[in-house]
Amino acid sequence: MTEEEGGVETGIKSTVRQPSILSFFLSLGAALFLMALSVIGTMIYGVTVQNRLQEEFTDRTSMSDQILLDLYEMEQAFRELGREWNNEQYGEYLKLCEELKKDTEAFAVCCRDVPVTQNYIRRINNFNIYQQECLARVMEGTQGRYDVYIYVINGLELHQQQALEMTQHDTAYARRAYEESAGVIFRQMIVMAMVFGMMAVVMGGVLIHFSTVARRTMGGMTEYFNRLAASEWETPDLGRAPYREFTLIAQTANRMKEEIRASIKEIENRARLEKQLAEERLINEKQKRMLIAAQMSALRAQVNPHFLFNSLNLIGVTALVGDSKTVMQMVEATGNILRYSLYHQESMTALDEEVDIVFQYLFLQKCRFNDAVNAEVHNDLEGEDIQIPTMSLQPIVENCFKHGFGNKKSLHIHIAITWEGDKVLICVTDNGMGLDPEQVLREDGSGIGLRNIRRRLELIYGSEEAAIKIEGEPGEYSSISLLIPPKGGVM
Repeated sequence: MTEEEGGVETGIKSTVRQPSILSFFLSLGAALFLMALSVIGTMIYGVTVQNRLQEEFTDRTSMSDQILLDLYEMEQAFRELGREWNNEQYGEYLKLCEELKKDTEAFAVCCRDVPVTQNYIRRINNFNIYQQECLARVMEGTQGRYDVYIYVINGLELHQQQALEMTQHDTAYARRAYEESAGVIFRQMIVMAMVFGMMAVVMGGVLIHFSTVARRTMGGMTEYFNRLAASEWETPDLGRAPYREFTLIAQTANRMKEEIRASIKEIENRARLEKQLAEERLINEKQKRMLIAAQMSALRAQVNPHFLFNSLNLIGVTALVGDSKTVMQMVEATGNILRYSLYHQESMTALDEEVDIVFQYLFLQKCRFNDAVNAEVHNDLEGEDIQIPTMSLQPIVENCFKHGFGNKKSLHIHIAITWEGDKVLICVTDNGMGLDPEQVLREDGSGIGLRNIRRRLELIYGSEEAAIKIEGEPGEYSSISLLIPPKGGVM
């Protein structure tokens, strides 16, 4: 690993320890979720407790009212019994006595925390038991009816009054308990609301701080890209940013600057080498092959400075408007094209890799021209092990943009990759200004890239195994097709 690669790797690893924008917003979202959960939980708890208190209050009131109703019904039933003293009426009265017993027992459980109410209930139960014993002796004929009748009637009337007092006293007690519990719940909800408000203020401050840091960081990056667009290659590298995503963008931009500087120097060196080799007119085949290899390498390394400067300007403008995600994608696409065109030394490459570079190039052009460019790619050979000459498809697509627009407002490019017999057919068609097939491949014509591709096909596959076909009509369309074997060549 070179020193430069080691430094880049160390820089990338260092960003792992940095806080990321995603983790920042995830933490913020988690805090908001917990706050909302706490508030909702408190509200649900308050409503639940309040409903429970209301139900208890209603049940206690209903039970006390039921006891009062039982005593009233017992009085009416006893008056009926006192007229005839028959067994049927006596049985009905005993049923009412049992109902009173059940209701007082249930009410005693509900009011076990109120001693006064418990005393009332005990007195009513004792009276209920004693008066049943007296009535049993009357029905057996062992005790006089009149005395028992007077005792029971007076007792029922008295205990109705006491039951009414018990109801009033217990209702007042239950109301006070309900109001106290409701007050506690209300104070708890007020405290929770105050805590929520303070946390909201803190989160607002955190968001303002994040916005300030992001705006300052993006402003520095915009200035950096503007300087690179102006070819100020000595501009100091971007430093470490507060968040991981910004640091990754800065590292990518710094690498891109160094690669562009290196590519410009390499282009100049290769251009001088090619000129020297052409002037010497090597005689033997070995020297000729060396010259051809240098030409092929130089072709791979050709990077249009205008394309680079346009990409940098476009990246700078995009960064200025704050679209950091698109900036990152554009920087990565430009870096990928530079690495592929400058450092891919093999004469052959995988078809899928060449198509991927074309996608990167089309993405940048789409960002530049927006809806004025429409491209379609149909690759029937995707995923297959097919080798084609390096940088043989991208220059053809680039040629569509160089000569396609003219005075037209839009450009449609169609790329089709399929089989024709046992060979690979690559066809690139556009509806631009069109090409004149007779002039493109002439030695004095302007189709330098296409002539280079034709010579490379002849050197790699031989003059009969591969071919380049150019069709077109000026002002209407142009179509360039490559027909090549799926693997290898004569070189």
